[in-house]
Amino acid sequence: MFWIYFEGKNSVLNKKQINVLLVDDEEVLLNAIRRRLEFRDFHVIAVDSGEKALLAARENPVDVAIVDLKMPGMNGREVMLALKKAYPWMEVIILTGHGSFDPEEGAVAGKIHTCLAKPCDVETLQEVLIDAYKKTVMNRNQIKLREMDELLKDVETESPGAILRKLKKIDENRSLKP
Repeated sequence: MFWIYFEGKNSVLNKKQINVLLVDDEEVLLNAIRRRLEFRDFHVIAVDSGEKALLAARENPVDVAIVDLKMPGMNGREVMLALKKAYPWMEVIILTGHGSFDPEEGAVAGKIHTCLAKPCDVETLQEVLIDAYKKTVMNRNQIKLREMDELLKDVETESPGAILRKLKKIDENRSLKP
């Protein structure tokens, strides 16, 4: 069965949400993760193949990608490398049910934010997404860790949602500067 939850070129993304590209060929898992992340106020662009992931990234602003490793056609490793080549500032999280993946192997070393095992509880995924988005904002806006920590000091004890809103505001403000 073909399934895709993808908003094409003409879609308007909510600028107050973090845009997550979710790539997994397992329809049930894709839909479950998408719903759980949307409930936590992420905007999720969910696709069921690597080829569709690259198209979605070209047509939509993506902040962080979550990519399944084992997929027919273009696998997660190939998707991650293509995303990092096109969007070097973007953080990519690998989600896999296969323990044989080595995130330090040759071409992928240093390009993956983290690698999580399936099934992954949503709280862990949310924490990793927040950290990955923080790194994306730092990469995209050339912010050093010390400066980012200073910018976030007033939200350290806040909720994950408050941290994400603060990061989004930092990203928007920095992106507007010439």
